[in-house]
Amino acid sequence: MTTALFLAHEDDRERGRVEAGSLADNTRARGYDVVVAHPGDDLPDPTSIDFVTVLGSAHAADDDSLPWLAPERAYVAAVLDAGTPVLGVCFGGQLLSRVLGGVVTRSPHPEVGFATVESTRDFIDSGPWMQWHFDHFTVPPGAELIAHNPNGAQAFVSGRNLGLQFHPEISAGSFAAWRLGWTRESEIEVERDFGIDVDDLADRIARDAANLSSRCGRLLDGFLAL
Repeated sequence: MTTALFLAHEDDRERGRVEAGSLADNTRARGYDVVVAHPGDDLPDPTSIDFVTVLGSAHAADDDSLPWLAPERAYVAAVLDAGTPVLGVCFGGQLLSRVLGGVVTRSPHPEVGFATVESTRDFIDSGPWMQWHFDHFTVPPGAELIAHNPNGAQAFVSGRNLGLQFHPEISAGSFAAWRLGWTRESEIEVERDFGIDVDDLADRIARDAANLSSRCGRLLDGFLAL
């Protein structure tokens, strides 16, 4: 069986597995064995896996004080050197940008909730995608910008690698796992600062689960075809 490695950034490994959401589900449906690991774990030889997905994180991808970030950057660089494709999601897209020579900075336009994205590739639908980020990436040298909105770059392709600023993997379960790290006060702040009721957002994700998973699957197929 072919193997896909997902790098999750929660100390709680089970929570990390849940946060892989519909990306992991769609990957399994395509015949892959999904392995979810923390970057601090003993990771497999990059030549032994078919692709790597780097998931999101509450941390900043330019925070080099994180004890696991430098090893993760080195691992992703080794994966790229091995010719194994990388799919970076939000934090993961920012990390991929850094490894490829891009820059991650605090965004003047943070995005929370669903935001419209314009795409130049068929496998990324133009329309609303789930967002939750306060930093953003630059498109690294030699890469192609393939999705954007007025707030900045949303996706780039570099060879067989795909960096995303948004969260195609969002599902009712993964969003519930995100919320485990939040307080009621922080959710009230989201409503105050962004006009988003987190309970209403959770209901929207649950109602639209089939469509969200289908769009995620198309994106995954496009990535695998790069």
